[in-house]
Amino acid sequence: MDNTTHTQFYDKFNIRHHIGELLEYLWSIPIHRSKWRVFANEQADGFYLKFVNMLVNDAIYLLDEGMKKLPEVRQTLQAMENVEVWNSQPPQEQSERENALRQSEDVLRQDLLLANVHIDLMEYTTAEITRAFLLPEMVERIATMLNYFLRFLVGPERKQLKVPNPDKYGWDPKKMLSQIMKIYMHLAMADERAGASGGGGSGNVGGNFATSVVRDGRSYSQELFLEAQAIAERYNLLTLEEVEYFQNFIEKLQTQVTADAKEDEMLGEIPDEFLDPIQYTLMSDPVVLPSSKVVLDRSTIQRHLLSDQTDPFNRSQLTADMLVPETDLKAKIQQWLSDQRRDAKKVKH
Repeated sequence: MDNTTHTQFYDKFNIRHHIGELLEYLWSIPIHRSKWRVFANEQADGFYLKFVNMLVNDAIYLLDEGMKKLPEVRQTLQAMENVEVWNSQPPQEQSERENALRQSEDVLRQDLLLANVHIDLMEYTTAEITRAFLLPEMVERIATMLNYFLRFLVGPERKQLKVPNPDKYGWDPKKMLSQIMKIYMHLAMADERAGASGGGGSGNVGGNFATSVVRDGRSYSQELFLEAQAIAERYNLLTLEEVEYFQNFIEKLQTQVTADAKEDEMLGEIPDEFLDPIQYTLMSDPVVLPSSKVVLDRSTIQRHLLSDQTDPFNRSQLTADMLVPETDLKAKIQQWLSDQRRDAKKVKH
């Protein structure tokens, strides 16, 4: 990293850190919080959705970098504790490793400090603002992010993240775990309310959020959630009411796993024309990309457009209002689903 790039990186870091502190201050003022809520609801599928997307992307990048640096710092510090072995190294090698350690510690400190600002912001805002997080184009992204962080914090690799004097780096895994668990609960409660009012639930147990959590094949497992609950109880990270709700949430997730398995068995082999070509999942709202003529599920392409307003197949300009509904295909999918469910009922009887 040359001096110009180094300066730009830290300028960007400092600006975002100050913005995060300013937003937290504004949230603490009732009139500003009220205006924030109104704006977030009015722009839930517009500017605020783009803001949430950038927030999630940055949080994933920063924490991912931090999780990579923590084991590196831990390994070097452990090596330095063994004075006899450490002093047996040539002076130049010692100096190089010490310089590398200082650089890693600086990067780790900066990454974790800014990551904490992002997680803080998501925790306090999702207590009252959730609509943008639960839109079809975002709900899978946020569920995957939360699962990924949970795996780091309570999974088998968490021992590699322990370092001496963690406060030195702004590393507080217990606090972060409680925040991640609260974000899960904020979104789950909001999704349940939306489902109960007919305003966003999918009809499945727990709604779209629970479905997205359990369908994350990379990071989801019931064991991680049970371990998170056990740690939260052991260290009093949550209130008794929150622990009880989280336990109920775990049960609903497992109910969703069972429901998904039955649904998959009922559907059997899905015709290729009904599958999203990127996600390989059954499309619910197929649209045509006007330039490449490729058919995708609306949520898939809208998720892409949050970060890149081009057709992913030929790089031509593309915006959400240019998407063409594939109404005939949608009708065919709905009819096929109806037929599959009817046939499944016949088999039962």
